[in-house]
Amino acid sequence: MEKSNHNALPQEKPELKVLIVEDSKIEAKFIANLLKKNGYTVIHDRVETEEEMHSALSERKWDIIISDYQMPDFDGTRALKVFQEHELDIPFILVSGKIGEETAVDLMKMGAHDYIMKGNTARLVPAIKSHLEEASNRRENKRLEGALKESEAQYRGFFENAHIGIFRCSENGTLLDANRRLANAFGFENPTEFMQSVEVLVPEIHDVNTRQTRTVQLREMVNESEQFEAAFHRKDGSMLEADMNVWKIQDDPEKPVFLEGTIQDITKRKEMERKLREMEELHENIIDLTSNL
Repeated sequence: MEKSNHNALPQEKPELKVLIVEDSKIEAKFIANLLKKNGYTVIHDRVETEEEMHSALSERKWDIIISDYQMPDFDGTRALKVFQEHELDIPFILVSGKIGEETAVDLMKMGAHDYIMKGNTARLVPAIKSHLEEASNRRENKRLEGALKESEAQYRGFFENAHIGIFRCSENGTLLDANRRLANAFGFENPTEFMQSVEVLVPEIHDVNTRQTRTVQLREMVNESEQFEAAFHRKDGSMLEADMNVWKIQDDPEKPVFLEGTIQDITKRKEMERKLREMEELHENIIDLTSNL
């Protein structure tokens, strides 16, 4: 028989900070006790005027607002407007027995998250739980969106300021994005001019075996070694020689494949290598001639 653990600590109840807009202390106490019975550690405050509500919203962060609709010096419509002035992303729920269905619908259109008749305790707690979960999900989505935007901004900063040419294109090589470094390497002032003129990246590869130069599709080079040498035609017709990397991006199997890569201008280096080889050949020829004298 499995033994129960009598020493296990009781599960901590979630804390819920509730601002209750209500002129009746009894009604406010009833709502707080109902939430306590349903598993919450409740911290609450009751307000019944516009000024008190402004002060309460300014002084503390709340998880939810539960408002009566009709009060002697205040009402649910004005309470909703105060709530919206503070631009809070928390549930605002109206609880009242003195409101028509048409008015309730209008308040929902104005921004109230729900309307519940007083006495309908069976619906009150599930509604509160549901709206709290929705608010939590909204905040998490906003956090993720913010993190994504920050990440994209950081990537964009790197992309624009990198000391190497960077591009993104479709699977067939059509340019979708390029940085200034790459545009300048091809002889253009800016990426926009470059992409308008050079719509498709078509590298030329020198085949060591055949000693022939051939054009290739970028997608052919994805599975090659990490880096390869390629040549392109610049704006003025001269040749751009480059070290190149290409990789595939496909986050979702149902979405198109994108290719990204880098192009580093090595034209000067290659020219120096050719001159060095010419000098070495010339030196060898001189040695051969002088040795036969």
